[in-house]
Amino acid sequence: MSKIRNIEFLRLIGCIVIICFHLFKNSRLHGLFADINLYDHLFKMTCNGQKAVDLFFILSGVFFVLTFKSSISLWTFLKKKLVRLYPVLIFCMLLYFVFSFTGLVKFTLYDNILNLLCLNGTGMVLEVKNVGQFWYVSSMLWVLTLLFYLLKNVDKKYVDLFVALSVFTVYTFLIQAKGGKINNHEQTFYYIFNVGMMRAIGGIGLGYFIGDWYKRNVDKIQNCIISLKSKILLTICEFVCLYFIINNLLLHKLCFKNHMIFIVAFVGIIVLFMFNKGFISKFFDKDIYVNLSKYTYSIYMTHIFIYEMFQNLIWKIHPGFVYSYPILNIFLVLSTAICMGIFTYHLVEEPCTKYFKQKANLVKIPVNTELRGGG
Repeated sequence: MSKIRNIEFLRLIGCIVIICFHLFKNSRLHGLFADINLYDHLFKMTCNGQKAVDLFFILSGVFFVLTFKSSISLWTFLKKKLVRLYPVLIFCMLLYFVFSFTGLVKFTLYDNILNLLCLNGTGMVLEVKNVGQFWYVSSMLWVLTLLFYLLKNVDKKYVDLFVALSVFTVYTFLIQAKGGKINNHEQTFYYIFNVGMMRAIGGIGLGYFIGDWYKRNVDKIQNCIISLKSKILLTICEFVCLYFIINNLLLHKLCFKNHMIFIVAFVGIIVLFMFNKGFISKFFDKDIYVNLSKYTYSIYMTHIFIYEMFQNLIWKIHPGFVYSYPILNIFLVLSTAICMGIFTYHLVEEPCTKYFKQKANLVKIPVNTELRGGG
């Protein structure tokens, strides 16, 4: 199945939102520049940015279904995920280890072991000081592994029922327990119900149904011809969803009591973009967004390290620079984080992916094993 190119644009938006949210959260909440009116204003504008993670969870569920192959084993599925995601994680750990000798950052051995065991984001870890953003990947991997196992071993109609009940349960629990908010992945209720894991279950579950709908109807969707009036109506719906997401994640204006409105908007824009019949979804249906979105994972994983380096090299030692040039500081930090992500992609992520693919292709699978579906 070919790439859904406009969905890659949504991935880009999500990445931009998250790195902006973390930047202004760190610079303001650390008490460094809370008195800079611009930073205080930007923090308030981007304070909903953490919701972009839920968009990523939904997209993970969509792509999981679209690429699901029942012929491979659970171990093969896990191995593919690990070789895709872990090289960048290990590279980030090495950055902390090497630069810890300069005193600019601290390398916490036990935290990184917990990260490697994929326990960050499960509720089993109280706090992770190195590569804490890996919580998203950890939660995602556990949920996708369970979903893969169920689809391999249980009748699909029962899997559908289980996923539907899980999505309803976790979102209802989150809304009631957190007073309408869906945030703070570290929080755990009753010693077992971790918010990060519940967000992963809910988002990936929704993505599962969206991906299943698309996979079953892809030919009808691609061959569907609609009237100009319908195109205009769909374009209006696309604009409303996209405007809501960008305005309330990057240009925050209103404070919503119930954060489920964000989940509804995410589902709406993903479905509309996958249907790809409005003028906006057509406009973003370009290869450039595929080429740009390939950097999002590396940028996401490395940007916190860049922020810590700026904090300890410039913000604390030369605060006068930030007070004198607050806009230049923002440009330097964001551009450095983006460049670091691009560098990491070409230095680590892409070469490792190619290497493991080539290595996998050297292993010949016997015909009888392949016919048994043993992967």
